Amino acid sequence: MHDLLNEILEKYPAARAGSSFGGQHEIRNLFERLKGEIASLDFVKNNKNLLVKYSYGKGNWAETPWIAILDIRETTSTQNGTYVVILFRADGDGCHLKLGQGVTEIKELYGSGIAATEELQRRAEKVRTMFPKMLNTAFDSAPIESNEKRATLTNMYEASTIYSKYYKREEIPSNEELAGDIQQLTDCYEQYVDQRLAGLNPDDADDGRKIWAIALGEGGRLWNESYEKGIISIGWDELGDLSKYDSQDAIGTKLFELKGDVGPFPRNDSLCCYEFSHEMKVGDLVLAKVGRKKVIGGGIIVSDYIFDPERREHKSIRRVNWVTTQKAEFPGTGITTKTLTEISRYPTFKDMAESYIADKTVVVRVASEPYGYEDALKDLFLSRSELEEIVGATKRKKNIILQGPPGVGKTFVSKRLAYLIMGEKDPSRVEFIQFHQSYSYEDFVQGWRPNSTGGFNLKNGSFYNFCEKARSDLGRPYVFIIDEINRGNLSKIFGELLMLIEGDKRGIDNAIKLTYSESEAERFSVPENVFLIGLMNTADRSLALVDYALRRRFAFFSLAPQLDSDRFQQAITKAGGTMELVKKIRNRIGSLNQVISGERRDLGPGFQIGHSYFCPTETITSEDEWYANVIKAEIKPLIEEYWFDAPEKADTLTAQLLQ
Repeated sequence: MHDLLNEILEKYPAARAGSSFGGQHEIRNLFERLKGEIASLDFVKNNKNLLVKYSYGKGNWAETPWIAILDIRETTSTQNGTYVVILFRADGDGCHLKLGQGVTEIKELYGSGIAATEELQRRAEKVRTMFPKMLNTAFDSAPIESNEKRATLTNMYEASTIYSKYYKREEIPSNEELAGDIQQLTDCYEQYVDQRLAGLNPDDADDGRKIWAIALGEGGRLWNESYEKGIISIGWDELGDLSKYDSQDAIGTKLFELKGDVGPFPRNDSLCCYEFSHEMKVGDLVLAKVGRKKVIGGGIIVSDYIFDPERREHKSIRRVNWVTTQKAEFPGTGITTKTLTEISRYPTFKDMAESYIADKTVVVRVASEPYGYEDALKDLFLSRSELEEIVGATKRKKNIILQGPPGVGKTFVSKRLAYLIMGEKDPSRVEFIQFHQSYSYEDFVQGWRPNSTGGFNLKNGSFYNFCEKARSDLGRPYVFIIDEINRGNLSKIFGELLMLIEGDKRGIDNAIKLTYSESEAERFSVPENVFLIGLMNTADRSLALVDYALRRRFAFFSLAPQLDSDRFQQAITKAGGTMELVKKIRNRIGSLNQVISGERRDLGPGFQIGHSYFCPTETITSEDEWYANVIKAEIKPLIEEYWFDAPEKADTLTAQLLQ
């Protein structure tokens, strides 16, 4: 760009003075090349809203040729709207880089007099109020009459200037500095257009709480870590502790020095560092973003700036209470691609952020009732040693399966086991679901679901949501219980999570893309504080053997009928039953279980009758009636199912129970 600007300034006055207009003139070729170089700048190339145009006249040579960057949401012509433009002096002395306004529309509305000039000045000042930090830059914010610094423009063209910088021909800066200056004006321009489209009124009052959008690493690569650790972070680690710098300029000067004093002054980088360390406040809202549109999480800032020298990268952090990981998008065409952007003054973005974050209830941790072995043993029919063995394996393996015949209390045991793992009775950290033949990966992890408009939305499943909930509270255990775990197609339901649930594959270091991940940044892991308890009915004939890949990832514990235990006896007598009733149940159901266990070919120990069928839920007023009701309503159907091909035997066994 440096050479092309010099060449245009050198050759344009002579071409205008002595050459005919039109055709494939050398001036046209110079402008085409300059257009190509500006369009290839990353911040232009990667923004689909930006258009590069130029003109050196129509039919005749223009007094002031130009090349402009226009946002198509604002204008496609320099006759109206706002745009970034380079204006070349007709005498070749130099050129202006400016953020300016088109004057044609104003002339049509206000004429060419003082009213039009005042309206252009009013509009320019209104835009300047949006960017107070530009006052500390090398850009002029008001017309300067000196011919050394400003082209010979009409009063209207001068009034249309918002920000401007003049380059004399012999003093045009390097390509890097030119690119930095153009980017600085383009960033202001894009923010202005975003705010205008969002309905911004610069006079709106600030309620004191700011809202920020932050990119957590390239493509959101640090999002999982940020969510699990409850932080936001930025780089520029070479600066050290950012709180030691007292201004944005001090940060920028240090960055420029670290670059070897070459290239453009790092205004955007220094602004990001200063805002992160000095202007963010506790209570501000923050949205984690990827690119211009995608929002992947939101939370509330809960700490001052922290410099953590022990971190491998992104050592500047703030603590955040993440309250949502629901996927969303910024309105319209989104926001600037800068690392950190304050979006509080964008009404549309502010409304979106507040409904996305602030309207959600932040869960306040309430002290729960402590829960230990003594509490569990009051309810369970297991011995302490048996319980300690199960708890120990759960904490070590992370995943266990409680298996056994019907009625041995698998569900009852699992909930008490969950409380033991947590050390407190907190049902909010326990999730209970049941597998069935139609249960799928889409229900469990993630999948596309129809919406009310006839389209489809990507919805997270029960286990995905539970993991995200646990990830925001890594200091406490969370327990996910799956009833009838062998009733579903396990490989199909778990998918790639068969690997992630392994005890040594937990945490962000093992995060992977899921089947429906939309980008490389959208990776998922199972947090280390999630424990899985599967419940398996060994008497269900309809089930296939459990997948061996799943078996390897779980520890298995078998629960047996506890009819002979003291706690079973206490459960009967506490409800009003006598010891005669206890003996009847033990003798008759015990005999039946011996018969079932002896049928090794079709039945076996996994089909025995559990004690839970005979644990009263209310006071026993008539022992014979209560016992007969249990046999007829619950035990008889099981016997008939077990000996479906021998009804006479089923009738005989039932009669023996009722005699």
